[in-house]
Amino acid sequence: MRILLSIVVLLASSYLNAQQAPASYCPKDDVVIKCRKALVPFKYTNMITNRIVFKRFNYVKEISIPIYYDARYRFVFNTELLPKDITIRVYDKPQGEKKRNILGEFKSSQKQFNFEPDPELGLYEVYIDFLIPAYIAEDGSSFIKGCIILMTGYEDEVSDAFSDSESDAAE
Repeated sequence: MRILLSIVVLLASSYLNAQQAPASYCPKDDVVIKCRKALVPFKYTNMITNRIVFKRFNYVKEISIPIYYDARYRFVFNTELLPKDITIRVYDKPQGEKKRNILGEFKSSQKQFNFEPDPELGLYEVYIDFLIPAYIAEDGSSFIKGCIILMTGYEDEVSDAFSDSESDAAE
């Protein structure tokens, strides 16, 4: 009877261990703090964690971010959690649209960078393309994962008041 009870307990514990979530490949706590610091003095609006999977072929992953057409925005990209370099391009229109203009291009080797679209363009959405290169490891495995943290913020009326007082103080 003790043997049967031991087997049941052993099976139950192994089942519970198998149900636990695997370790995250995107430990973002420190990265989020760096992004928040880079966002100042803009007001935080959103954070997006883009999970990137490197496959055996090149591909493009596109996301869109809605923005107010007359506000100043800042996008903070952090690519420290990527195991391999990619290219990031920012566009004014989605893939497949005619007269699509590139607004910015960045390499993930920079690890963290900011992008501020020109409010004069009157954009309602910004499209971000992640150009992900093919990957195959020496041992033959073909998938590695990483992530990009993208934090967005806008400049509000209070920020305008501070910039006016700074220019008055400079005169």
